[in-house]
Amino acid sequence: TLNAAAKTAAAESELPFIYIEALGHLLQDDTPPLATLPDQDVIVIAKEILQNIYTKEWSEAGQWAAEEAKLYKLGGSAADVSMAMGKLVMGSALIDYLRTFVEAIEYKLGVEGVKEPELLTKKRNVGDDVVYGPVNMSATLPGNTFVVWTTPSDNMESEEEKDTEESNNELGKVAVVLGAGNQSMLTIIDVLDNVLRHRRPVIVKHHPLRPWLAAPYAIILEPLATRGYFSQCEDVSVDVTKTLLSHPAVKHVHITGSFSTAKAVEDVLQKANPTLSSSKVKSMVTSELGCATPQIIDDGDYTELELLHVASMIACGKKSNCGSNCLSPQVVVMSKQWKQKDLFREKLLEELKRQPTTPCYYPGSVDKNKSLVDGCKQFGSKCTTIVAPSVSEETAVGEGDHVVLVECGTPGEEGFNSQPLLVEAFGPTLSIIELDSEKDENEMYLANVVVPFLNNKDNIFGSLSCSVFTPKSKGSYERLEKVLSTLNYGTVAINQMNLFGYTASAKGGIWGGHSLETLGQSGNGNIGDLFGIIGKNTAKVVVYG
Repeated sequence: TLNAAAKTAAAESELPFIYIEALGHLLQDDTPPLATLPDQDVIVIAKEILQNIYTKEWSEAGQWAAEEAKLYKLGGSAADVSMAMGKLVMGSALIDYLRTFVEAIEYKLGVEGVKEPELLTKKRNVGDDVVYGPVNMSATLPGNTFVVWTTPSDNMESEEEKDTEESNNELGKVAVVLGAGNQSMLTIIDVLDNVLRHRRPVIVKHHPLRPWLAAPYAIILEPLATRGYFSQCEDVSVDVTKTLLSHPAVKHVHITGSFSTAKAVEDVLQKANPTLSSSKVKSMVTSELGCATPQIIDDGDYTELELLHVASMIACGKKSNCGSNCLSPQVVVMSKQWKQKDLFREKLLEELKRQPTTPCYYPGSVDKNKSLVDGCKQFGSKCTTIVAPSVSEETAVGEGDHVVLVECGTPGEEGFNSQPLLVEAFGPTLSIIELDSEKDENEMYLANVVVPFLNNKDNIFGSLSCSVFTPKSKGSYERLEKVLSTLNYGTVAINQMNLFGYTASAKGGIWGGHSLETLGQSGNGNIGDLFGIIGKNTAKVVVYG
């Protein structure tokens, strides 16, 4: 039943047999096209996947969590914690995504007994913007909420329009998801987003660091695989991946990775499809890339406890995964005139020394960060290596694993070093800049000084996510509405770690670079938006801690 033309193309492509087999599984003539599958049938599939998570032994399959702990170079109690957290994070992300997807489709279909989702009931206008929420983040995050903040745009194409155009074009039938190398749950969420939300059959090419994910994925996604909508294969080589992407059956590629890798994927697709315009090729790729993630500290009077809170959040975010996350804090932004800046530095140093260090396992991370720090030292910046205890006695850490704090100075002044702002470190480098707010006559430091600086991508790389810390002494969060409306980041977390923007994407929010950041430094498109809120608007998630 395999489509004859597709079979011939696969055989002639010089792909390894496992790739030909994986493609062939998705190209059978008797498989109903996903794009034409009724919503009711897709709900059945989603519920079957959810049931697999609840009832089948995916968490132990292939000992993937133990393999992940080995990858992280963890021993003793640190390995035990990693294994437990890995299973918890993957399971909870999948459950949140699937429950929300089912709720959204059943509400759309008018299924009896299904109420309007809470996020949609809480809709209000803030000037020309429309804000949905707040709703609770999670039972494990009491008091934390999120909203979806949308701003009208004349130039945006809706996701529904993009999907309709894609299903009507003459390209192939299959989406390739290139597996993430730094987190185990990212790739499987990318699969669900492509298959359920965008109705694309998916072949996963696993990242070479995480081949063992094939075992749990096979169990969880069995309802997709048996219907011919999902297949997977391990990494072989860069050349084989290029051959896969060049296959005529491939109509879409999703990547979680670096800006340079996304550009390389576009180049491969352009070469394989020479008659397509560059804009059309670009639309074939969705991506979640990196960011020199800002941690913005509002001016004002903080209590000692509030300063400790800010320092602990930044230190924890920086040390998680040894900084090898797209959302890892990288640039602390504060006012040069802030009276508590030196006291805050003391708190930050204390936290970076107190919180344990984990090994930098990601290939190239240590060398990349050493090169960045060496460049800063040559420039004349003060660079301080902050030695901290290992996460466990059985876990070895070296000098290159510890956080290096780089003092960059003030933009526009002599001695300002912009190097740590213009690249994603993807490792344990943390920098501090001080913005000059002396001329801010209206005392609106965030809106008048910080937002213009960060929105200008000549100043700082990426637009994926950021955190804003502000003291209770300055009043309620409502005073930040102008800032939230105009700060062009996909997630803005208030008094909380920006990583929870990803959590929100599985519950009706979105995750991805801001759409007005046209350079695509943090990627193209987003995951989530399960209630279809965005439409033709620009949007961001705001997390309130």
